[in-house]
Amino acid sequence: MEEEVLGFFRRVGLVAEGTLFFQIELPKGAMGNFRAGQYCYIEWPDKDLLDEKGNGRNFSITSPPSELPVLSFATRLTGSAFKNALASRPDGSPIRVSGPYGEFCLSDCSTLSRTNAWDKPVVFVAGGIGVTPFRSMLMEDLSVCQSVPFFLFTVNHSLESSVFREEFEKMARENRNLYLDQMISRAGNTPLPPGIDVGALTPGRLFDFIGVNARKGEYFIAGTPSMVGSFKSALLREGVPQERIHADPFMGYR
Repeated sequence: MEEEVLGFFRRVGLVAEGTLFFQIELPKGAMGNFRAGQYCYIEWPDKDLLDEKGNGRNFSITSPPSELPVLSFATRLTGSAFKNALASRPDGSPIRVSGPYGEFCLSDCSTLSRTNAWDKPVVFVAGGIGVTPFRSMLMEDLSVCQSVPFFLFTVNHSLESSVFREEFEKMARENRNLYLDQMISRAGNTPLPPGIDVGALTPGRLFDFIGVNARKGEYFIAGTPSMVGSFKSALLREGVPQERIHADPFMGYR
């Protein structure tokens, strides 16, 4: 059931180049029905920050339900009045939160463990900031659903803009059922660490990386609308059933 509550803002810091990590503390017991992968609407209660997109934004929640009453978020700083307020407002500022919304969610772990063997992978495909709901899902379910293979594919413009990169690498080291493939679209002057490739993330790369069980996967795709649409079309052409392809287009990002 959706709620509207007044929470309190706390800025944590940058988690990638131009990417802010912040939290909102909710009243105790609020949004107890939140499921990993959902989003909420965040709005400053005062109207003097109104910009061309209004005084609020939808944000995927990047923390797991187990961290309630705190919700965590990450966002690219684009220079809008709303985003500038996120970068400058003092900790403790009131902020209105509505939600949770959306069905971009995994089945519960007991269902996954019954229906997903090692030959039926769960595949996350993230373009840029689209990785945020996958952090929530992995933090909530990865260590619990140990009989389920998870694949996380990410692509970012650069190494510096790769959100939660080191955190995902740590998850993969500590959980034998997480397979990580991270890409950047352009190389800089800094030597790349092991496991980072330069190039385009394509459906063909996904299928090569996953192997013979790729067409049996449950796919979750998040990123720009064009990226999400192209991957969804390609997976359908490859024979992945539509009911096993879940899409979360992030509007407003190029």
